[in-house]
Amino acid sequence: MTFRKFSIFLISFVFIFIFVRFYSFVEDYSSWQYADWLINYQGGFVRRGLFGEIFFNIYKLFSIRLDLIVFLFVIFLYVVFSYYLIKSLKYLEISKLNILIILSPGFFLYPIMNSEVIGRKDILLIATISYLIFLFDKIKINFQLPVILISIVTLSLTHTGFLFYAPYLICLYFLSKASKNIKFTNLDIVSIIFTMIFLYILIYNFTGSQAHVLEICKSIKNFISNECGKADMIAWIAKDTSEYISTKTLSGYSFFLKNLLIYSISFLLVYIFIFIRLFYSIFKTSESYINKFNPLFLFLALFVLTLPIYLIGIDWGRYIYLSYSCTFFLLIFLIKNKLIEFKKIQLSLFDISKTTFVIIIFFYSFFWTFPFYNATSFKLVLKKPVISLLKKINN
Repeated sequence: MTFRKFSIFLISFVFIFIFVRFYSFVEDYSSWQYADWLINYQGGFVRRGLFGEIFFNIYKLFSIRLDLIVFLFVIFLYVVFSYYLIKSLKYLEISKLNILIILSPGFFLYPIMNSEVIGRKDILLIATISYLIFLFDKIKINFQLPVILISIVTLSLTHTGFLFYAPYLICLYFLSKASKNIKFTNLDIVSIIFTMIFLYILIYNFTGSQAHVLEICKSIKNFISNECGKADMIAWIAKDTSEYISTKTLSGYSFFLKNLLIYSISFLLVYIFIFIRLFYSIFKTSESYINKFNPLFLFLALFVLTLPIYLIGIDWGRYIYLSYSCTFFLLIFLIKNKLIEFKKIQLSLFDISKTTFVIIIFFYSFFWTFPFYNATSFKLVLKKPVISLLKKINN
């Protein structure tokens, strides 16, 4: 079996796993993954409520069950992501380094190692950027900025945290213009800055209240558990911004430092191979000032711009997963549009036998993971089966 066929098999397996797991979340009626999609504007405008309001109006107009609407929409997003992930494989030549990039534990394998992230709004961001990577070249240049701005607004009104991932979409627009030898204009800069400020003010002033929670729960009472608004995602929108600060939520300074250590190591392990690929590469754009920079610096800068979300949220594992997914698809865009050239890499790490490499893949991609939030240790996914197997071998 070739690696591409194996990858397609693996992506298909992950999709089936996600399908089954998310169905159980929807069926539960109380899961955070499901309830988050039901937040709407029935109590007035509130953050995170855009798609919940759209779904609620579809339900009212066509009498389609809300739980079915949510399930079908989320599964559709995973279909989009899976399709463009498979499509992106043809732009990566088969090499040990690229295999490690695709099978990074912080990419598409992450949901099966941490099923709690399945069905969350993260998939909207990932599906959007994967779709735009392949669509953008077909959009006329005059419409590209409106598409990016509409995407940023839509994403930010669906999940406030996506505002910190807007730089990835802005970068896509910037790289698209560079590929066509079109310069960034003052109008571009003003439009982007205005949109970002507008969204920040909007989200900050409409954080939500207990009144919003009560009205939302009332509007969806037939499709949510009786505990609606007590300990679910809907209840969370009534919390004050200060309650989001990680150093406060993570129960103490020492706990915060332990989280910082675990997730810093996780970040390095997740990113190490894509960083090697980027370090040994050069830009090939029509703009000489861009070509002076190593591509790695661009992607490091994009990650740094997401750091504020780590202060106002605790799901650090999810944030790394989102950043890596965006990084991967932007890299595909660079390759697809011939905006990057890779240098020959001479590292002894890759001069190994196939058997040794398979063992490395097993332990790197499948044996461990990092929790999606509040990590005090790494999660050894296959620890018990491996220990059991070793015992049988010894016996």
